[in-house]
Amino acid sequence: MDNVKMDGSVISEGSVSEASLDIAREEREKLLKVLSGSLENLPALGSKIVRIFTSSTFTDTTLERNALMENVYPRLKEELRETYGLEFQVVDMRWGVRDEATDDHMTTHLCMKEIENCQRLSVGPNFVVFLGQKYGYRPLPTHILATEFEMLRECVRNTPGELELLDTWYKKDENAVPAVYGLQPISSILKHFNSKRIKQRHEEDQATWWETFTKLQRIVRKAAQVLFITKKIDREDMHNYFMSVTEREVEKGILKANEIHDHCLAYIRDINNINTTPHVLRFASKFVDFAARNVDGEAQKLLKALRDDKLPRKMPDANLVRFEVEWSGKEGNRQRYAFRLFTAIL
Repeated sequence: MDNVKMDGSVISEGSVSEASLDIAREEREKLLKVLSGSLENLPALGSKIVRIFTSSTFTDTTLERNALMENVYPRLKEELRETYGLEFQVVDMRWGVRDEATDDHMTTHLCMKEIENCQRLSVGPNFVVFLGQKYGYRPLPTHILATEFEMLRECVRNTPGELELLDTWYKKDENAVPAVYGLQPISSILKHFNSKRIKQRHEEDQATWWETFTKLQRIVRKAAQVLFITKKIDREDMHNYFMSVTEREVEKGILKANEIHDHCLAYIRDINNINTTPHVLRFASKFVDFAARNVDGEAQKLLKALRDDKLPRKMPDANLVRFEVEWSGKEGNRQRYAFRLFTAIL
C-alpha cells in the first residue's frame, strides 16, 4: 500500500524502504568512522547553550572586545537565562592560549577547534567577527604536504642558506597519511624560548625566533608564488602561505559554514583619515599592517579581498553592519562609536 503525504503526493513502499536503507547506511558509516577514531561531522547534541566565538585582530579592536565583555555580554547572559533558560558562553582567544601553544604553533589549530565547538553546541549565534583596517598576524603553515614541501625545496635548492633553514625547521612526519612536513616546536631548537627564569637567554631566543620566522615566511611565500606561476599548485594552495589567522577564522566560521543567516554576525569598522606618518607609527601600527616602517600593501590587499569582497558576497545584508569613525588622535570619537556599536548589537 502506498503512503500519502500531507500535500496529497504519494510515496511508494519501495521508495520508503530505499530511503530507510540509505539512512541506515549513513548511520553505519558514521558509527564506523567514530569507531576508527574520527570525530568529525558528528550529529549535533541537544543543547541549551548559546556559545559565540569572537574573531578579530587584537590590537585594533581592544575597545570593541572590552565593551562587549563589560557592557553587552552580561546583559545578553541575563536575558537568555531569564527569558529562555539558555546558558550564554563566549570564546575570546585573547585569553587562555598558553605559551606552549605558541611554542608548538598550535594557536591556529586551537582557534579552529573552538569554532567547531561553537558551531556544534550553540543553538543560536555561534560566530561574530570584527574587521577594521588590519589584516593581522600571518603564521607559517604548521603542516605542509610532503609532495608540496619537496617542490618548495626544489625552488630554493640553489640557495643553500634558505634550504638549510627550511630543513632545520620542517621535518617529515612519516606516520601521517598522507605524509607531511611539520614545523618544529620553537623550544626544540631555541632551548630558552620559553625559559623566562633566564631573562637574557629568553630574550635572545625570542628575538632569534622572530628573525627566523620572517626569513621562513619570505622563503615559503616566494617559493609558493613560483609553484603557482608554473601551475604546480593552484591559487588556493598558494594563498595558504599568505593567509592571516583572522581570515582562517572567518573562512571556518562564515565562508565555509552552513546556515550563516541564523548563526553569524559581522561588524566592519572604517577609520577615516588614519595618520600613518612615521612619528605616529607606533600607535598607527595597532590599526593598520606595517612592514619595514611602511604600510604593508600586500596585507592591505588581502584584507580588502576578504572584507570587501568575500565576506559581503557570502553574508546576508541583515547580518553585516558597517561603521565609520574619524581618526582624531589616540582616543578619537571612541565613546560615541562605542554607543553606536552597543545599539547595533543589542
